[in-house]
Amino acid sequence: MFYLRQARHPQEVLQHPGVNVVFQPGNSYICGIESRKSVNILQDQGQIVGVLFRPGAFHCYVQAPVSTLTDQVVNISDYFNLDINTFEEQLFALKNKEEKIVIVEQLLQQSMPEHDKTVDLLNEVIDKIVYNADITKVEHLVDQFGISKRTLQRWFNQYIGVSPKWVIRRYRMHEAIELIERGADMTQLAMDLGYFDQAHFSKDFKAAIGKSPKQYAKNND
Repeated sequence: MFYLRQARHPQEVLQHPGVNVVFQPGNSYICGIESRKSVNILQDQGQIVGVLFRPGAFHCYVQAPVSTLTDQVVNISDYFNLDINTFEEQLFALKNKEEKIVIVEQLLQQSMPEHDKTVDLLNEVIDKIVYNADITKVEHLVDQFGISKRTLQRWFNQYIGVSPKWVIRRYRMHEAIELIERGADMTQLAMDLGYFDQAHFSKDFKAAIGKSPKQYAKNND
């Protein structure tokens, strides 16, 4: 991911379940999954090179459950053997985007272990969540994949950094945002997303987005 930061403005992000590695001059970092909506202030001009790992893929660089990175920002040098100042100089001295990609890929491949099939399986589980709006409970995944709830919870904590319930709710919130912007009925929307009533849906929506569904709809009129 490459972009220029120009006019100062807030960028609100409802993050997907992947770890980010971000390179920018003088301020490179690793960002774990943010459990709530994040707000980044973009200003001035500059260049950022970012890598969003697919769910579970950063596990190979962590000697502990990926959940230890959730809601955390840490130094890149804690996980990669490099002098970050020298690497930033080399990276941003390159003018060509493809060359930047190559040098970052070389860094990431230094510590890459053997292929882990559990990561592939967990991505199948997450794809099922993403593309099937009917999945609103962890029990639905248990039925679909024949994996116990306890095992799913353990794998998600170890590899992804958040619970399967969190991932389900996060993607249902992505859908809710889109439907609210289209003018969906709030009560029906709550039922479609697996909630017993609108109050519980509103509580979860506000926890994730920072405002109630009605407030969000009003601000997007």
